[in-house]
Amino acid sequence: MNYLAHLYLSDGTPHSLLGNLLGDFVKGNNLIRFPEAVQRGIRLHRQVDSFTDSHPVVQRAITRISPRWGWFSGIILDVWFDHILAANWDRHSRVSLRAFTDEVNQILMSHTHLMPDDARERLTCVVRNDRLFSYARLDGIFAALKSISERIRERMPRKPVYLEDAIPDLCALQDDLAADFDDFFPELVAFANGWRPDAAPVVAVNPSLAVPVVPAG
Repeated sequence: MNYLAHLYLSDGTPHSLLGNLLGDFVKGNNLIRFPEAVQRGIRLHRQVDSFTDSHPVVQRAITRISPRWGWFSGIILDVWFDHILAANWDRHSRVSLRAFTDEVNQILMSHTHLMPDDARERLTCVVRNDRLFSYARLDGIFAALKSISERIRERMPRKPVYLEDAIPDLCALQDDLAADFDDFFPELVAFANGWRPDAAPVVAVNPSLAVPVVPAG
């Protein structure tokens, strides 16, 4: 799963939100440098990734796009599932997508001191571009895939990829992929809730924990 889903599956507290985003940046036992609540978020991120990668419905969805996109299909699907979640956010949360992403953006910017350098750079960009909220729109998904492609090309300059070109394929398959998401996501939510039984069920951010939003300008 991608950024938005990992955030949704957190327990809604600032350290859990941060940890669930840092899972891709913190390897192995390096998580012990973080506060315990952040560590739990990182561990949940890892558990969610393992559950997702091995799930037969996710494998079915990957197969739909793999003839053209091969190894990159899983990356593309992660982003597209975030689009489906964002576009249908009101079905999954009693907190609006705008309120949720505004709160997350403020939490991230107030916790940059806990982030590794590469995470700080990436997540600052996410906030600056309002990337999380943009996932509800196709242009936001285009921008996210384009950004991922640029990072891949930096590492693999001899085999450039342009994952944003997958948008027409994804749109053509949108009904099938939406059905896959609907089959899979409730099981993922149940798994996340079961993995941390001492926490409240996933309902996106708990309004009582919300960070006040300061109007821009």
